[in-house]
Amino acid sequence: MSRAAKLTFGISTAFAVGTAIGVYYLQEQEREALKQGPIKDQKRLDSRAEMTSKQRANLREFELQKKLKEELEATQPLTGDVIQGLEKGKE
Repeated sequence: MSRAAKLTFGISTAFAVGTAIGVYYLQEQEREALKQGPIKDQKRLDSRAEMTSKQRANLREFELQKKLKEELEATQPLTGDVIQGLEKGKE
């Protein structure tokens, strides 16, 4: 074999081995990232499950409004009649 053929063969072989090692390394990185996905999702869901201060304030406000509505309905029962305004004959 000539020197040029040996050199080409060596470079081609080194490139092929380097490519195979690179692909193997990338697959390992992707596999590790996939394993971390569910762990990150669970942490994200856990953090969302906790109520923020604004959500707690909104819940307190809702409970107060609900209690007030019940008290007012007890003292001022609603009939369901809609008042349209003054009747023409009773001004």
